[in-house]
Amino acid sequence: MKEKFDFSEVPYQYSMCLNRQCPKADICLRQLAEQSIPEKVEHWTIISPKRLTTTKGDCPYYRSNIKASYAKGFIGILESLPHKQMENVIIHLMSFFSRRTYYRVRKGERLLSPAEQQQVLNVLKYCGVLQPPKFDEYIEAYDW
Repeated sequence: MKEKFDFSEVPYQYSMCLNRQCPKADICLRQLAEQSIPEKVEHWTIISPKRLTTTKGDCPYYRSNIKASYAKGFIGILESLPHKQMENVIIHLMSFFSRRTYYRVRKGERLLSPAEQQQVLNVLKYCGVLQPPKFDEYIEAYDW
């Protein structure tokens, strides 16, 4: 069964596409957002139709409507580590994310994309964590 597209999930000023003849129109987030825009919305952002006519090959604006698995928080991972190892992991993650972002990501205030999850796992491996740990929670969401 096909999931109903919810326009309220579309990020503010997300660029939408008007090209309904595109071969990927039925699976592109930009096209699905345009098709589901409510009548009450007065202004919206679109990708220039003139620009789209000059695009050859794969569309650089295409965004798949397949949801990705985002991680939410990793406090549990840190708590499972010995203190010295945890300190080393924190130092490396802060240098990767920045201090402020590290704390937001750790608590789950900011979700981790699949690529960022892999980076965290790479840091853990670099710091000697042998078992691939699980993040605190996983959420399925669109990769806008």
